[in-house]
Amino acid sequence: MCATPVLKQPNFEKKFYLQTNASAYSVGAVLLQEGDIPTTSALSKHQKPILHPVTYYSATFILAERNYNIYKRELLAVIKALTHWQPYLGWTKEPFMIMTDHANLQYWKSPKNLNR
Repeated sequence: MCATPVLKQPNFEKKFYLQTNASAYSVGAVLLQEGDIPTTSALSKHQKPILHPVTYYSATFILAERNYNIYKRELLAVIKALTHWQPYLGWTKEPFMIMTDHANLQYWKSPKNLNR
């Protein structure tokens, strides 16, 4: 958190990464973007761009949302973050990536056959 740059200006030509997490009472999210490739000799082995935060978001769940199970809370965290950063993510030329630590949300990645 103390290394430069702490926050980065958004570049709408680059890809955004949205990282979310939910607890029993709140949601936290960070919008990230790739920085420059590290040039120091210790980091040059990987040649992988570092993700820098652009902005942070946190909110508490209302009482009804606290009754949701963990799967719905994690999905709600993604929805709240997408709603909050819609002005940023609506202008991107590159598709953005959503990163979450909850493996059960993989279910929502593929299309489903829905009945009536």
